[in-house]
Amino acid sequence: MFKTTNLTAGEKISLVNEITKIGIQDTPLTSLLMAKGLVGKANGTVQTWREKSLDTTSDVGAIEGSETPVFYESARAELNNILEIFSKGVSISGTQNAINVTGQGNVFSGEVADRLLEIKVAMEKAFTSGTRNDASLTPFIRRMDGIEKWAHASNLLTGAASGIVTEDEVKNTVKKLWAQGNQSGQYFALVNADLKEKIDALYKDKYSYIAQQNVFGLIVDTIRTNYGSLNLVLSRHASVDKMTIFDASLLSLDYLRQPEFEALAKVGDSVRGLVTAEATLRVGSKKGVAQYTLKA
Repeated sequence: MFKTTNLTAGEKISLVNEITKIGIQDTPLTSLLMAKGLVGKANGTVQTWREKSLDTTSDVGAIEGSETPVFYESARAELNNILEIFSKGVSISGTQNAINVTGQGNVFSGEVADRLLEIKVAMEKAFTSGTRNDASLTPFIRRMDGIEKWAHASNLLTGAASGIVTEDEVKNTVKKLWAQGNQSGQYFALVNADLKEKIDALYKDKYSYIAQQNVFGLIVDTIRTNYGSLNLVLSRHASVDKMTIFDASLLSLDYLRQPEFEALAKVGDSVRGLVTAEATLRVGSKKGVAQYTLKA
């Protein structure tokens, strides 16, 4: 729990535990990764990794007693994403800092908690629909690619009719992940409100559409298919015409700097501080991400 006693002058205070617990419904992707422990460490402004991949040789039969084994090696592409800095300052007057608001306590502590939630929402937006910028172009701010930019080219599907989504199109998008050899059978889909309403209408009064109130703290609706279970997660940060499906076990939230509060020097009759985080989204394999686009 974040308390006013945390605010020790001149000290950096980790907020990594606090950020896990707040704003879950407004930050579904970030909260999901944190709840599943899918958090890693970065060591630079660009996070680089090798794609998770398996060899696809179909015939691996061998002669009995063979002394010349055949050696195999997975083709592992090098992938990377940009580390993005999230920062918000806090400044209040000495008078405000001396006031204890009923139900909140210290005003400065409440302001820090609000800024932390706002940073988590900003991170969620970047993780979902961010577009890469290596800071070589204006406004010279490093930005990451969100999950919507990571779907493999062969995992893209566009609706056949303008403004209409069909049950087969939903299932065929999930099937693309199955065809790529993904083994979890449990997928999550980020979808905005209007497209979610269209999908809800497909399964109205059908037993195959299951409401689950709690999946790692998220409210989801689950579609059972032959190719795996699809957990639909409502996200205000998802593009209005896209449903992005992913195997969560392939993702990681990688921090260079975990969320933290740092007290700044007092200037006159004001109390100031800074809430920061620096992170990126790591996608183990593009083959674990699929995307459905509603035809315009």
